[in-house]
Amino acid sequence: MTPPAKIVWISDTHLTASGEVEGVACRARLARAVTEIARHHGDALACVGTGDLSDTGDAESYAIVAELTSGLPMPFLPLIGNHDRREAFRAAFPPPGVAMDRFQQFRWDAGDLTLLCLDTHSPGEDGGRFDAERLGWLDAQLDACRGRRILVFLHHPPGPLWLGLQDAIMLHDGAALIARLAASPEVEYLFCGHVHRPVSGVIGGLPFTTLRALAHQTRPGHALTDWRDFVARDERPQYGVIIIADDRIVIQANDLEEPT
Repeated sequence: MTPPAKIVWISDTHLTASGEVEGVACRARLARAVTEIARHHGDALACVGTGDLSDTGDAESYAIVAELTSGLPMPFLPLIGNHDRREAFRAAFPPPGVAMDRFQQFRWDAGDLTLLCLDTHSPGEDGGRFDAERLGWLDAQLDACRGRRILVFLHHPPGPLWLGLQDAIMLHDGAALIARLAASPEVEYLFCGHVHRPVSGVIGGLPFTTLRALAHQTRPGHALTDWRDFVARDERPQYGVIIIADDRIVIQANDLEEPT
């Protein structure tokens, strides 16, 4: 059996210049996660960040993220989220691999594994968009990756997850995206950010998982009836470890043991 590959996954760091957001120490949490990842998962091929690196989209917060993630012993592959700002984001994190012009959308290859990292950012909206231009780029990459194993990463989940008020700010036009991905037998799994909650399921025949944030967590759908009551402060932050073996994909969710 071929030794499994490993990808580390973080999401929703929401860095600010002050180092604090929604009552938690977002800078210290990211620093601690980098330390744990470097200590225990230095053999990973890459670390993917599924959006909302910054809470405010300013250059200073991106500089902090870049400084902290430089301590990772593997490439850092960041996606853009609704809190991010594309121009400042791309200035701090030029997209790696085979990239799309103007968007933070790219393909990253390692052996027979391909990561397709998608840009669902829609300026001025908390929900996401994935228009015909981005779909066209995706079609070209799916054609180019026939016979490879594909994992797809994006910030906004493509459709409702029954998370109360959050369902209004998912990917608004996700049906076309899911149809494209489901038609490709190479696509094995979707990984999404945005919701700050652990959720797994199947959308259009494709399995997906979301992860708790490294910053603040959110209340479950039945408890989220008012945006003023959004934050769940009693839940720990976590990062994910994705193990890709010959016959399976395993996702381990690791809580930070002593979050600040």
